[in-house]
Amino acid sequence: MFLKNQWVNALRSGDNVSSYFGVFDLNIGTTKTGAKFLKIRLGDRTGTVEGRVWDSALAEDLYQTLALGDIVIVQGTVTEFNGLQVNLDTCIKVEKEHVELNDFRPCTEKDISVMLDDFIELLATVTTPPLKGLLETIFDSDFLTEFSTAAAAKTIHHAYGGGLLEHTLEVMHYCCQVCEIQGEGINRDLLLTGAALHDIGKLWEYDQEGLSFNRTEEGKLLGGHVILGYDFVQKKIDLVNGFPKKLALHLSHLILSHHGQKEWGAVEEPHTLEAVALHYADLLSARVNQVSQLIKSHSGSEQWTNYDRNLGRSIYVPEVIKKGLKREKSS
Repeated sequence: MFLKNQWVNALRSGDNVSSYFGVFDLNIGTTKTGAKFLKIRLGDRTGTVEGRVWDSALAEDLYQTLALGDIVIVQGTVTEFNGLQVNLDTCIKVEKEHVELNDFRPCTEKDISVMLDDFIELLATVTTPPLKGLLETIFDSDFLTEFSTAAAAKTIHHAYGGGLLEHTLEVMHYCCQVCEIQGEGINRDLLLTGAALHDIGKLWEYDQEGLSFNRTEEGKLLGGHVILGYDFVQKKIDLVNGFPKKLALHLSHLILSHHGQKEWGAVEEPHTLEAVALHYADLLSARVNQVSQLIKSHSGSEQWTNYDRNLGRSIYVPEVIKKGLKREKSS
């Protein structure tokens, strides 16, 4: 077993690099003089970094022979150009059985076992018999294991192992706060069940066994996680004896409308109090995570991050956070 000795989050401009990384993106570019070069995004569980191969012959050879999800050993030098970049002298593919794959997948910084305990405790607060029975039918021990290590996306938010559990748990906690404020006017059990299940389809929308969490054919052809999740939950509802049709209708609406707007992927816009609450809880978790990840990945000397096209803005990095990031990355 080859041991990894350098990590993305510890790289600094000027460092010499000689270590193993996963391949997260590959593209051929052309310089102003017409020479070919390779743009390769390298990564491990701590993050990703842009790489460049400037030797034209090597660049074209690597583009033809490497694939997303491969593991490579590279040698090169870290420079800074719109963020950190590794200029590669060598890049050689390594068979996956020789490395620990979990070293190369972005993973949550939180303790998965602690989050899982919290998730199970929240599920146990749902006492409405049909909903309780549905949750128990779905979240058995094997399913919980699969669910707890899955990513919530390839990019945008919670795009790392354990991210689906982390995001779902955040949404459930936000929903609990809404219920405390709203009082008896909202169906807490229905909302929490919807929160627990709203992104369940992401288990099949994304390749949860790969390094990059690419979308699967199923995810691309069958409408993404909203439809996949809806279909999955419908099948599980059929296994719960006497599940009320109206309750199934309202739970289905939560799953189908949680994106909020049709242009954002919702099948229908939210039309119930619980659906509106779930949408905004989901959006809050996603946006806060997007900003947090952007700040954590900020490595420049400027007070602002680079422009993020998904957020449509740059983010201000307070000096206290900036100093903390420097200490964290130097440790």
